[in-house]
Amino acid sequence: MKKIYGAFVMILMFGLVWSQGSAFAQSDEAKVETTNFIKATGVITKVEEKKGTVTLTVETNGKEPQITFYNLTDETMVYNSGSTKEMEKLAFQKGQQIDAYYDKDKPMIMIYPAQISPELVIVHDAKTFGSVKVGKFDEELRSLDNELNLNVDDKTILENTDGEKIARADLSGKELIVFYTMATKSIPAQTAPIKIVAMSSPGEVSDTSDFIKFSGVITEITNDKNKLALTVVTEEDEPITTIFTLDKNVRLFKGKNAETVKKESFQIGQKIEAYYDKNKPMILIYPAQITPELLFVPGKEEFSFVKVAKFDQDMISLDRKLQLTISEETELRNEKNEVITQEDLVEKELIVFYAVTKRGMEGVPDQTTPLKVVALNYLSPDLKHIIENDHFIQNGTKMIPLRKVAEQLGYEVKSYSTSTQKLVTLLKGNSSFQIFRDTKAFSYNKSLQLFLEKPVLKDKKTYVSEEILDILK
Repeated sequence: MKKIYGAFVMILMFGLVWSQGSAFAQSDEAKVETTNFIKATGVITKVEEKKGTVTLTVETNGKEPQITFYNLTDETMVYNSGSTKEMEKLAFQKGQQIDAYYDKDKPMIMIYPAQISPELVIVHDAKTFGSVKVGKFDEELRSLDNELNLNVDDKTILENTDGEKIARADLSGKELIVFYTMATKSIPAQTAPIKIVAMSSPGEVSDTSDFIKFSGVITEITNDKNKLALTVVTEEDEPITTIFTLDKNVRLFKGKNAETVKKESFQIGQKIEAYYDKNKPMILIYPAQITPELLFVPGKEEFSFVKVAKFDQDMISLDRKLQLTISEETELRNEKNEVITQEDLVEKELIVFYAVTKRGMEGVPDQTTPLKVVALNYLSPDLKHIIENDHFIQNGTKMIPLRKVAEQLGYEVKSYSTSTQKLVTLLKGNSSFQIFRDTKAFSYNKSLQLFLEKPVLKDKKTYVSEEILDILK
């Protein structure tokens, strides 16, 4: 009961935070997005450092304080409100007042206390007064929520998040971190800021991976109606429990050589790493119940590691933590277990299996010669945009527009709306699909297969379950 109550408390807490710090400005004509972030304020009650990650336990002020755990990584920006300078993450102290800003679209496991990885943390200086405003500004440097107008002069420091000097013209259309001291009481308030940091817009930020990692120990195994479920608990002072349901599409690997794992081989006490789509819709319950895309079992008597991330043309992960040197011994495969070449790895999400790394200097990624690399399907920005802006959830399955997606992937689409079979045909090279609305069965090159959900007609468009992406690509 305590955990269930905690989950409900957290859901209520998120509703309260949202209502107090809305990311939108309402009007009769339109709804304007004033910031990409949600702001949360509180006092640090505990600071922990573990494996390069600093975790802050923060309590809100008030009669019924809410607790939140903030996990700070190398990507988290941290500034002092008084000095306006960046801070080291190990400089946090108990009792400090902070403002945490996190992406309003960030997917989160619904548990209490909430665990959040913020993009930005502002530490309020106890000795030097300073105010901070985070938000979007128009060309006249007026915040879109109409609360603050900036009067930039020669004394104002203008930087990007890398500390590089920028011009006033570079501020337009960006999310800004504005440091200032005095402001008028007008509407909007007027201020001459001390410093402005321009953050990259969401489209300019490298999305380093499509997956979230969860590590822990199996504490329970159930097999109900041929559906295997693993209850996994993290190895922390305040452990988190998650139930992972393994379907037919999950990829199961073990050890440095990426051996295939059979579902019946899992044991209580086994350590695992689960990776699941960060955009996957989830039911708001605790423990969270998730169907992962990948599950990895580290070897017991050997060094075995796995990294799931996107890599650039130089085989450097987009989070700048690992660089791959592909050798003749490195096994390269795609999702269908077909042999591929190094050129096929570029701009893909990769599952990298390796044993030894060469530690890089500060600012330089670690280096490894992987034993095996599996390239996952990569969605182009255009295809991602289509899906993000045109989908709905049906019985827990994401449904996407068939024609838009198929044409984006180069298929010819023929729809027979007058047919009693409600048939849609996709053609590309030697591939041929016949998809029927209101039935799970579909034909691929005359081979009968099944969707998770029936294709449906909505707003005069045919929608199919998202799994079709794996088939079409």
